[in-house]
Amino acid sequence: MAVLRVPVVFTDYVENSGLGFAGLRTRVTRVFGGVVKRSRRVGEVASLMGLGLEDVVMPVFLEAVVEVEKGDVVYVTGESGGGKSLLLRHLAEEMSRLEEFAPVACSWKIMDNIPRRRPLIDCVGRDVNEAVEVLSAAGLSDVFTWFRRFDELSDGQRMRFIFAKALDAGAKTVVLDEFCSALDRETAKATAYTMQKLARKRGITFIAATAVDDLVEDLNPNLLIVKHLGPHLEVKRLNPVPRPCSLLEKVVIEEESVEDWRLLSFLHYRSHRVAAAVKIFRAVLNGRVVGVVVYSKPYLQAAGFTRFFKHDWYIRERMNHVLRIQRVVVHPSFRGIGVARKLLTESLPRLCVPFVEILSAMERLIPFTRGIMTRWTVVEPNREKRALLEEFRQRFGIDVMKHGVVDVLLYAEKRGLLKRMRSWLIANLHRYGDASLKQRDAAKLLRTLKSSCAPKVYGLWINPEKKFGKIVEEAMSVQRVL
Repeated sequence: MAVLRVPVVFTDYVENSGLGFAGLRTRVTRVFGGVVKRSRRVGEVASLMGLGLEDVVMPVFLEAVVEVEKGDVVYVTGESGGGKSLLLRHLAEEMSRLEEFAPVACSWKIMDNIPRRRPLIDCVGRDVNEAVEVLSAAGLSDVFTWFRRFDELSDGQRMRFIFAKALDAGAKTVVLDEFCSALDRETAKATAYTMQKLARKRGITFIAATAVDDLVEDLNPNLLIVKHLGPHLEVKRLNPVPRPCSLLEKVVIEEESVEDWRLLSFLHYRSHRVAAAVKIFRAVLNGRVVGVVVYSKPYLQAAGFTRFFKHDWYIRERMNHVLRIQRVVVHPSFRGIGVARKLLTESLPRLCVPFVEILSAMERLIPFTRGIMTRWTVVEPNREKRALLEEFRQRFGIDVMKHGVVDVLLYAEKRGLLKRMRSWLIANLHRYGDASLKQRDAAKLLRTLKSSCAPKVYGLWINPEKKFGKIVEEAMSVQRVL
């Protein structure tokens, strides 16, 4: 049992509200009165109005009862100046004393302790994999965001990162004030949906307060608290059921052109160019392009294809029956609400081919196609690629896979190795890239080398339509079909 005590100027009345409740139960009356400091002007105003200072009172809570259970999502809304922040801070204080709610992470405390000079990827997690997991869970799932500092983020990204920091601290309760207040409403709804979904997945008690009142559907709260100006308080316990983000039903998947890819290409972590594109689909939300997928002709021999296909069939027939997912990108404000999944699941059947493959390094960190692709496997660098990397390390004294491209180039320049390194990269391009490109830029060659030798995921979507049944049977390895 916990009792909420809030310091006020004059009146301060709190009482126990009953036994047997598993969580936090508070009954509170709060009346603000008097002045912080008597002054000449205060006396003049009181005299002109015929008031004694003891008459200046403002009731904020009268016999207000709030009950919060472990794992609740609590939405506190209402007019500005009504007392939401006061309620939030002292709910947090009382919860910090209860084992089922502590530790409690509050936005106003997290903000004061975020490293401002470090990239986000360095600010959470014990290692890279844990940092990516935490950031992606909070809806920050792109490389460019991971490498930015907190002060370089948008308001929506900052809110998500504060939530990520709370997760990283092992909080059982997360309390966010001014939740999504500064965001456009579409971004606010996407952020609210992402955070409540993660809180429920992890069993976290999540309390969010904001003056805007249009987040009920996407926060999907167990407890709705509406705080009006003055003492009036509405508390409603709801029975939420899992449901998709309200924005998702408004997202329309359309087949369009390469111009739509160019619109969002700057967000992709790899090359912004696309080659041999066959079909491009976009996800549109209220006239705004929020996602794009590019399908193209398959690789000559995608690493991992032998795990599922008959080798001879794939070499002979892939150009006729296989496409690949070359690029997928979703606007950062709408990640985590299901845009990528809707984009893929609605566009794949419209390709009219029996197979679609993907080969992706990012998929190892963020498995966004798992559950969509029918087959899925991790592909490590083969013997030739491992030998290539070892040769590079022996020749130049640095592990290219453990350092960034800029770091490798600076290292080579300081030691007078840059010219030799470029020559080696050009001479060996046929071992890790497309030698026909005649590429001579050292940075681009290094990126190609790192991409080619990185572990990847090979995924395969098999069209379930009956008309492709015979082709599927001819193409697949017997053991993989079984």
